Amino acid sequence: MKKYPECFPANFEAEILPKGAKEENKSVYRVIKYGTINRESFISTYEEMQRKLIPPKKRLDLNNPGTYSTSCNIDYSEAQYALNIFMRHRPRAFIAKGETEGSCGPCQLTSEREERLDTHVDWWIYDEAEPQLYFEEVKKDE
Repeated sequence: MKKYPECFPANFEAEILPKGAKEENKSVYRVIKYGTINRESFISTYEEMQRKLIPPKKRLDLNNPGTYSTSCNIDYSEAQYALNIFMRHRPRAFIAKGETEGSCGPCQLTSEREERLDTHVDWWIYDEAEPQLYFEEVKKDE
């Protein structure tokens, strides 16, 4: 079923989701914050705040589509930078490589709608999807 998480606003798909978002497979990296590749590793920033896993942002823009996305990067070095920040508070964090499997929800390069130079990808994952099946841990060179 192509439904978004229950906690998303009723107008999410009609008014917040960017028109340019597509169900497509992009090769990406994702920081796995809690040490295990599972469905919980792919919840959106908004869901993390709803579940009190991260503190609410002071200036949260509920009309910004990025608020409801799961963040990924096409460039490994950008994921590495994010990992270094997360590891201060979550020492078990690591990077996984995979695909924004289209059947799991639409995605979009953030730079297609915002002025930015990075390879950040917003991925809006359907509630019943299993994105974890399309990712595996990147092994560090020892």
